Amino acid sequence: MSKPKRIYLIAKYSAKPKDPKLTRFAGYVKDSDNMAWDEQIRITLGLKEKDFLSAKVVLNISEQKVERNSFNKKSFIELFEYFYKASPDYISQALRELGVRFEEEKNDKIEEHVPTESKEGEGSKLATTTNTIGS
Repeated sequence: MSKPKRIYLIAKYSAKPKDPKLTRFAGYVKDSDNMAWDEQIRITLGLKEKDFLSAKVVLNISEQKVERNSFNKKSFIELFEYFYKASPDYISQALRELGVRFEEEKNDKIEEHVPTESKEGEGSKLATTTNTIGS
């Protein structure tokens, strides 16, 4: 019998020029004020090495711990709250589909109810991209 897979939140970031027409000028993309950041989050069952290596933030929801955070020293709860506030509908739906529920008011308890055998077709749930300006 195989061990159940853990559930992760994966966050990736990419920068793009605010005004692509101005990239022809030397140094335009080197100035952070000229760049906009896209944040893409996914809730996934299991973690691939390529996702871990390319992500800036990886939260292990099953164990409620930070696996990777390239930005700052925030706790699991602080990071989870940040992502939940940005995409509450997506995160709630993805977690429900994977058998996880949490108490929103307390935001300190997440319970996993994952069957011991994964269903066919389970895997990552892709979120919409959110624009965040600045860092």
